[in-house]
Amino acid sequence: MENAVVQEAPELNKRKKKVRNPEAANMSAIVTFCGSTFFSRGIGELLASYFTLFLTDFMLIPTAHITVLMLVTRILDAFTDPIAGSIVDMTHTKYGNARPYVLWSSFPLSIFTVLIFMVPNFSMMGRLVYVYVAYIGYGLAQTMFSVPLATLGQKISAVPEERKSIYTWSGFMGTFGTAIPGSVPIILQYIKTHFDETRVHSVQETAYFIIAMVIGVGTLVFGIMAFFTMKEKVKPISSAKTEKIKFRKNIGAIFKNRPLICIFLSSVAISLRSMGYGAAIYFYKETMNNYALATFIGIGSSIPSYIFMAAVPLLAKKFAPRNLCIAGYVYTAVMYLLFFFSGYKSVFWVAFFYIISGVPNGMIGTCSTLIIADSIDYMEWRTGIRSDGLVWSINGLKTKATSTLSGMWLPMGLGLIGYHTAQNASELVIQSDATKQGLFYLVTLAPLAGSVLAIVPMLFDNFYGKRREAIFEELHKRRAEAQALIESERALAAAAEGGASAAE
Repeated sequence: MENAVVQEAPELNKRKKKVRNPEAANMSAIVTFCGSTFFSRGIGELLASYFTLFLTDFMLIPTAHITVLMLVTRILDAFTDPIAGSIVDMTHTKYGNARPYVLWSSFPLSIFTVLIFMVPNFSMMGRLVYVYVAYIGYGLAQTMFSVPLATLGQKISAVPEERKSIYTWSGFMGTFGTAIPGSVPIILQYIKTHFDETRVHSVQETAYFIIAMVIGVGTLVFGIMAFFTMKEKVKPISSAKTEKIKFRKNIGAIFKNRPLICIFLSSVAISLRSMGYGAAIYFYKETMNNYALATFIGIGSSIPSYIFMAAVPLLAKKFAPRNLCIAGYVYTAVMYLLFFFSGYKSVFWVAFFYIISGVPNGMIGTCSTLIIADSIDYMEWRTGIRSDGLVWSINGLKTKATSTLSGMWLPMGLGLIGYHTAQNASELVIQSDATKQGLFYLVTLAPLAGSVLAIVPMLFDNFYGKRREAIFEELHKRRAEAQALIESERALAAAAEGGASAAE
């Protein structure tokens, strides 16, 4: 009897053991994707919030030249992003189509991340040439890193519902990644108050370099890890049919991808809000006369943003990501309107409205990523073409278009309100009261207008609710039928081959 019990025990354990879904993502892949997002967002935040300040106050480049720089580099990006996405889609190696690019592009990306935050001892023309070369090099490397990485993030799981958790966790890590450049203001303020005036400028310059170095090294480490841990699980219909899709058809399919077009236009509109974010460091520095406020208020605003971001998987079960984005934009617009009327005389109210206006930011970011991921399935359902690389390159182009417009609007806005830059490192510039007031207008009215405009395109996105569920169900059937067809053709070919051998 005892022997019988011993013999049954392994069977009981086997039944209790949870069978893992082979289409789900591996934990190591999720961790790597989240880590890569952490440093990718760190780079983006450092550039979006402090690059213009670095150019004006440390490279001593006039705002008019910065506007041209942003325009030229982003026009180049408009071509490189779709090309990079198409290259990824057309690449076929034993390591997949995206992993090799993530590996090799991480090296130049980490190098250029450091170079764009170094101040060479050149003339004005020499510094301009240096900035153009370094910034364009960074843009190319970032494209060849981010597009394949986003493609891998989409492909590590073939389970649509699991993506909500994956993108929520990556969103968490991305938000944490912004904490690295978020430390810039408090570091600059500390240096300003604890170092001799003759050393403040050089020490602050060194601080930028060290932060860029940390982000660059982290990007390289996780780029290497991505190659070894992130495996592709999604098998598209076109792949099952062993079909080669031409670039022209890929582009045509993009224009039929309604969710992608809607979120792209919405993100372009929100660039006005990003301009306000970029102006914030100037607002804290000049109008509020305290760099460190940026860090403390940033930390305060991140906490409620984390909470809403964590709630996305739960909220997405009841509300479509599209509707959550719209609700977030409406809320943000109302808060900035109240902020505008409250003024900036009270530090308390400035901090209060900054903190509560950013509550839905994490949720909006995660939901936007979910919409992009779902749009790939929508495009495959509507056209039969699945171009992960091209879609994520359009997403990268969307991000760069937003930062480009923000980068253009910010120096233009600074010029409009009369912001003056120093002619040399030792010159002390005191901004006028009108300029300080103008900075307040930039940080309140620009986000208000951007949030309102971002709502309009999202109203035209109809890929949600029961329609979305029906499309996913039909797409699953199509994939199964396509795979069954190819397996049937292989069986017939094998049978014919066997018959021919027997006849011989």
